[in-house]
Amino acid sequence: MNVVGKAYMYKNEIQSMQLTYNDLYTNFRKGLRNGNWRKLRRLEKALFQASIWYSRRQGTILNELVVSKLSVLVEKLKATKGARIFKRGYEKAAALLSKGENVFARAPSFKAWLKDTDYVFWLGAGGLRVGT
Repeated sequence: MNVVGKAYMYKNEIQSMQLTYNDLYTNFRKGLRNGNWRKLRRLEKALFQASIWYSRRQGTILNELVVSKLSVLVEKLKATKGARIFKRGYEKAAALLSKGENVFARAPSFKAWLKDTDYVFWLGAGGLRVGT
């Protein structure tokens, strides 16, 4: 499980998330290096840069709404090409499992293939055209 920021205890043991300048800046640099920064929309970039500025000047960001929006952006910045391919392959495997009853009758080993991570990665890389 990938957690952004640090959990802290607030009044009556309510858990929230917080983001520090170091968290935001390291993820910003990672996004620049892997090219995901240029894939963000202009408004997302503006929110992220404003949050970096705010956290550097004022300290940690504690607002739950802002932290939730920033955590989505951090996940976009940290995404790798392999993770995107694997996600696409997982979606194709789920589609095949949901509509392929007659296929499994003809090829029973195909169901085991859909559970293999290497085959799911191959599906995501464009190995099998599903639904076209």
